[in-house]
Amino acid sequence: MTMETESTFKDDGINGDGTAAPQSDQAAAEVQGTRVIPSFFSRDSAPEAAVDAPADENSDSMSQFISRTMATVAEAPEPDDDGGFLRAPRSFADVGLSNAFLTDLTLKIMHYSGTPSMSQLAKRLGLAGDIVSQILETLVEDRLIVVLSQSDLYTGNYRYRLSEKGQTRVLEALERTRYAGPAPVPADQYTSVMNKLFEDRQRVSRHEIAEAVKDLVLTSDVSDAVARALFSGKTGLLYGPSGNGKSVILESFARALDGHSYVPFAIYAYGQVIRVFDPSIHVPLDDDPDAGPKEKSKFDRRWVKVRRPAIILGAEMDRGAMDLGYDPQARFYQAPAHIKAQDGVLVVDDFGRQRVTTTDLLTRWLIPLERGWDSLSMATGEKLTVPFRLQLLFATNARVREVADDALLRRILYKVHIPNPDQANFGEILRRECRANAVPVEDDAIEYAAEKLFGEHSAKPRASHARDLVNVLIESAAFDGTNPVLSRGSVDKAISLFITNGAEAEDFDD
Repeated sequence: MTMETESTFKDDGINGDGTAAPQSDQAAAEVQGTRVIPSFFSRDSAPEAAVDAPADENSDSMSQFISRTMATVAEAPEPDDDGGFLRAPRSFADVGLSNAFLTDLTLKIMHYSGTPSMSQLAKRLGLAGDIVSQILETLVEDRLIVVLSQSDLYTGNYRYRLSEKGQTRVLEALERTRYAGPAPVPADQYTSVMNKLFEDRQRVSRHEIAEAVKDLVLTSDVSDAVARALFSGKTGLLYGPSGNGKSVILESFARALDGHSYVPFAIYAYGQVIRVFDPSIHVPLDDDPDAGPKEKSKFDRRWVKVRRPAIILGAEMDRGAMDLGYDPQARFYQAPAHIKAQDGVLVVDDFGRQRVTTTDLLTRWLIPLERGWDSLSMATGEKLTVPFRLQLLFATNARVREVADDALLRRILYKVHIPNPDQANFGEILRRECRANAVPVEDDAIEYAAEKLFGEHSAKPRASHARDLVNVLIESAAFDGTNPVLSRGSVDKAISLFITNGAEAEDFDD
């Protein structure tokens, strides 16, 4: 093997601290014009099983992390060309990471994967084979790794393992950070990509909106208002009594969200790694399955093409969900929810019940959304500024004036009231619930149930009461050993079991 470390592994565009060196405006424009973006790791050849990974006190948890990440790397499909967007880095300057960082990352991957080949390392690093080959040549020359064997003359089949010197070096690297996934994307490249994505704004389709409300019975006015709010792509608030479908509308809309976006496995900033790709949230998309190896090699495999992200946060949300999370054991950061949801939708359900004040939550997200960028604070004191755009949607059953003041409410452009159903709509909802659960309906039983709830009980039935009534009816029939039927008698029995009335006040002391 020829080893020319000084000429092949030198990167004048990187500072000594591992950050990208500043460029002139002209140079920056030239780089931006050819800058890369997402691509993936081919399904054609999944990485081989790890061989006797070196023991480590945290090897179990980190090995699980590596396994999950590498499964994504191996299975993530290749995206289409997107018109020249997302080109793979062709040099170390394009990669944008320091020699020291790439050396440490390669050694850590070898530490966790045993004796990988060059082609396996290229897949796991998300970098082109010629770049990885130069890294390996330097590691061999520095006696940090040992060449074990080759199955033929193709250098991609050489297998490597850590030398004693390499094992010492990798332990030092693990003290700095245990991140051992694909090469992270420098913050300036992430910014360029996000700005490009935001320029090509994806409109919500009528189909997505129809999917969000297809199972609900709404008045035409309410349905129209919901459709306009979702179509806008702007911040919106659905409010009104609980049980009338606010959460269902937003969750269905999030699930039906169409289109695609791109997510990096990780971002590199100020010498720190921020993990962004989350397999529990991001769904890789399969594009252009007929593309050949030459076309696939053009893509930047540090990114994943995904279905547009949709994240739903509930009452369990706390302040930590809004900021970078640092793992002191793994020694790298986890991106907050709104960064993982970039270019997609972020839903806050049960707004007003989170373990963070509504004022803090709205201030944290609404103002950055207005200005188009967010500032993330790191434990070391630095602040990372990134582009920020998504659709932020809230659902609450609290009074609107109780969750925010006028100054913040003004920043929520769309506010749609979801009211209780009227008697006719409640009857239709009950009819659908019976049909969905294969419950026969006797003549006039639907009208009787609606009259009973709206009249005799003077209640304000919610849409969810129809579902509750049918569920209680089915379970009561099972208890009695009979088949469930919606009749006057079964309605009376079911209502008495789940609707409270004024008599309950007599059972309690003042």
